[in-house]
Amino acid sequence: MEMINLIFGIFNSPVFWMIGPLFLLGFIWIPKTSDDEVLASHINELQTKKVDTDLMGYKARAYLSASQENIPDNTTTKVLFDAETYDPNGDFDADGVDSEYITPVAGYYLIKGQINWIAAGEKGFWDSYIYIDGVMKSSTKRVSTDINETVVSLPVSDILYVAAGKSIDLRGYQLTGSGVSDIQGNEALTFLAIHLLSI
Repeated sequence: MEMINLIFGIFNSPVFWMIGPLFLLGFIWIPKTSDDEVLASHINELQTKKVDTDLMGYKARAYLSASQENIPDNTTTKVLFDAETYDPNGDFDADGVDSEYITPVAGYYLIKGQINWIAAGEKGFWDSYIYIDGVMKSSTKRVSTDINETVVSLPVSDILYVAAGKSIDLRGYQLTGSGVSDIQGNEALTFLAIHLLSI
């Protein structure tokens, strides 16, 4: 009898009728995250991290090991890279002929190149170009009026969106009135480095 009176007392309490419905509604209507949803969330997170990890492999750096001599005057000339610092996926064809990087996936690429000209004490113009699939996309120019200047170092860099399967190469240009300018071969002086930043 005491238990029955206690139950009736609880139901007749104003506190129960203020708090009880809120508790019941919260218990019944507040959605819970199912185990399947939690698992799907973890899988999505792992897949995202895998994509970020995969991006780390798309990179290469090639350089000119021996000087490329007698560059023609007033002519855009491809740098014939023949050695590599790194190329984990084998995307850079540094064979001294094609000398280009083929993009494995579409994305935004950091491209940094440099040409070290041996100017032989000439006045003139020297350029460095980044080419994407045969089209010039970025350039650096140097104008010299100093006949005592024997070395012209021209870096060029950019971040460019490049579709998959496109070529990236480095080209130079000299206008000195002669063909005696050479591109100096050295891993630290004439190179092209390419890293995929994002897709």
